[in-house]
Amino acid sequence: MAEYDPNNTFVTSDHHFRDWMGFGGLLAESTKEEEAQHIELWNNVVGKDDLVLYIGDFCDGGVGDLEELCKKLNGRKILIKGNHDHIDDEWYRCAFEDVVTEMRIDELNLRLIHVKEAAKDLQPGERIVHGHEHRLMSGRPATTRSSVCVCAKWHGWKPITLAEAIWQMDAAQSWNG
Repeated sequence: MAEYDPNNTFVTSDHHFRDWMGFGGLLAESTKEEEAQHIELWNNVVGKDDLVLYIGDFCDGGVGDLEELCKKLNGRKILIKGNHDHIDDEWYRCAFEDVVTEMRIDELNLRLIHVKEAAKDLQPGERIVHGHEHRLMSGRPATTRSSVCVCAKWHGWKPITLAEAIWQMDAAQSWNG
């Protein structure tokens, strides 16, 4: 069995939890009430023992917000830092099992990184699971045979399985030739 079971390992990014409080300097993605709905949507798909690989921009609040949110959200969580994850790693480790800047899952030939353009030294056939592209002016990010964006906004504000992310890239390959 793979270290990361694609059917029980989830990926998501860019919830920007607590951005409604004005910490992130962004136009808010959601209100306080919508944030509560996003937590419920998450918990409807992620079980207590499932693994969530969070690909950046988790929380625009402070340390207390970070810990409170992680307690509310199901699953064991690993943070792959994004451009808005500015708290010291030691504080993230109070809420996440691990904190990294990118992750490779060799057995699935995947690279997980917040900004896909930052992925360097790609191995032959390696595909990218990324976030970051949630404020596009013209629709949603393109899914290709080599990359998929897992921003919460584009997936109903809930995590998707690695199997779903892989399926989306495989489907894009068959659609696009």
